[in-house]
Amino acid sequence: MSGEIVTGPETIAEAGASDAAAIAAIHAESWREVYRGILPDSFLDHDVVDERRRYWDAALADPRDGDFTLAALRGGAVRGFISVVRGGEPGYDALIESLHVMPGERSAGLGRGLIGRAVARLIDEGASSVALRVYEANEAAIRFYERLGGQRDGTGIDPFAGADMPDIGYGWRDLPALVKACRAGR
Repeated sequence: MSGEIVTGPETIAEAGASDAAAIAAIHAESWREVYRGILPDSFLDHDVVDERRRYWDAALADPRDGDFTLAALRGGAVRGFISVVRGGEPGYDALIESLHVMPGERSAGLGRGLIGRAVARLIDEGASSVALRVYEANEAAIRFYERLGGQRDGTGIDPFAGADMPDIGYGWRDLPALVKACRAGR
């Protein structure tokens, strides 16, 4: 990892290809905990780690221009990550495609730290807005994004894992305020 920034007990750094296995494991474990009862059990019960590993091997080996993934490390181990794609949501400069933290690390500030650092980078790169999509059944995540000032910006259907998943778009058009909100809760 390069470009490390220490933000408290964690370090946030650019993720690279060598981080794919750790990120895939976090992604799969988070899905299995958070999305149980939201996504089909048939999807969650198959080998999600291998599927996520293939995805992250490809994504981190050859990211598209402007896209990036940051990892949060505690005790030298990856404990969470955020993935941002440029232009991934109409009307916004960037899309937070993934934000996942190890289940035992929730409410410890890693999510806020990851969002804050990613948004600060977007600001440095000239972005003025960011969005994300969240399954409407994921009430804890919705509360989290609303505490950070996210504004609902539409609903949709995400055809994923053999199901049509209702989701909600959240957006931020004042990125410095989002960075400030991320720091305030830490």
